[in-house]
Amino acid sequence: MSSSSPITIGIRRENEAQKFEARVPLTPTDIQHLQAVLGDRVRFVIQPAKRRTFVDEDYAAIGVTVQEDLTEADLICCIKEVYPDQLIDGKTYLVFAHVIKSQPANMPILRELLDRHITLMDYECITDEEGRRTVFFGRSAGQTGMVETLRAFGQRLTALGQPCALQELKPVYNYADLAAAKAHLQTLHDRLHQDPSQLGITDYPVVFGFAGTGNVGQGAMEIFDLLSPKTIQPHELPALFESGQTGLFCCPLPKSETLRNGNGGYDAAEYAAFPDRYHSRLPELLPYLSGLLNCVFWAPQYPRILPQDAFRQAWQHGPRRLQVVGDLSCDPPAGSVACTMDAGDLYRPVFDYDPLTHTMQPAFQAETVTVMAVDNLSAGLPRDASVAFSAMLRDHLIDLVQANPRSPDFLQNLPSALRRATVTHRGQLQPRFHTLQSALDHYAPAISLASGRSSC
Repeated sequence: MSSSSPITIGIRRENEAQKFEARVPLTPTDIQHLQAVLGDRVRFVIQPAKRRTFVDEDYAAIGVTVQEDLTEADLICCIKEVYPDQLIDGKTYLVFAHVIKSQPANMPILRELLDRHITLMDYECITDEEGRRTVFFGRSAGQTGMVETLRAFGQRLTALGQPCALQELKPVYNYADLAAAKAHLQTLHDRLHQDPSQLGITDYPVVFGFAGTGNVGQGAMEIFDLLSPKTIQPHELPALFESGQTGLFCCPLPKSETLRNGNGGYDAAEYAAFPDRYHSRLPELLPYLSGLLNCVFWAPQYPRILPQDAFRQAWQHGPRRLQVVGDLSCDPPAGSVACTMDAGDLYRPVFDYDPLTHTMQPAFQAETVTVMAVDNLSAGLPRDASVAFSAMLRDHLIDLVQANPRSPDFLQNLPSALRRATVTHRGQLQPRFHTLQSALDHYAPAISLASGRSSC
């Protein structure tokens, strides 16, 4: 292919057989925008799919070639879970690769990317100059995860003999869109306002704590606010429970409230530089919480907000009011909350966790905590999520086409946001990601031998 021929952007079909997945990285509307801006410098091909929220005909109608073969593509966009047998040597991929936290199970795929001279740009690493992510599903994940967490809360209470109106929420993928889910929640809000006993718990306040105030947390709060909770600060919780009040409460849990250094304080600059000096005080608050939403970004260098030993001690010695944990961050098996030992999917989003034995149990048992943990939550409302994501990604593709992935100076031609997001390039880990080498050396050979290279 000549350097003057159009840059071809391919859209890979998501792995429909492995997971509930109908999202797309680019909508037809945004492809039309790119066609208008870039003209004959770009063309698009897309693999056919049965479940995609925008059907093949939507793309064909705007001149996108629908075909199985993506070998002519220079850039390949997808969302999640690229397996070795789907990779094409030498291409540039944009994907949530789940390798940047040295996740052991994904080191073999990182080895494949390097061995096959593939350039990987991870959406999770596209940030502005202040380090804020600019391409994300976070808000959509928060919205979907909050609906599923409220549904799990209602199902649990009802199963344990405390009927709760929230159990009437449907699996989120059964709503036509986010607006339909919100409308149902508004109906339930009106019922709870007229008859507070339908909340299921009437003898003490029902407090949902929200750890993390970024995109995920904002999306979750948007949904929870539809139930008109009262806001309570962490230091006010003891007095609230002594007051005899009941009803629904929202308790924001920013880092300044949940993290402490050895002197019992919190300093944002110190935490950014030395996170290992900090521990979580969230276990101290568990006796006051009926629900916990984990919306924090977590990586191995950060303290766990709910570690196993502290969770067990809180469960042993305090009131066991915690009913449900919505782990919207979802980093099993050793992420920020000990209870997320595994991730479910949108068909099976919950399991129970026994803090005393650190074991998973069937959902909705007594003396356990129900955990809602799904690693592709925004797939539950795929159209809303895709429209929002595509709008964020669209203009980055203009930069990628102008930089020309076929050029030997491709990386140098990229704006800094995309250079920062480049994990591998033509067989080399990029400088920002050299720390992955030790995990790559340690885990990739062992996992490949144990499970085969195609099982990532």
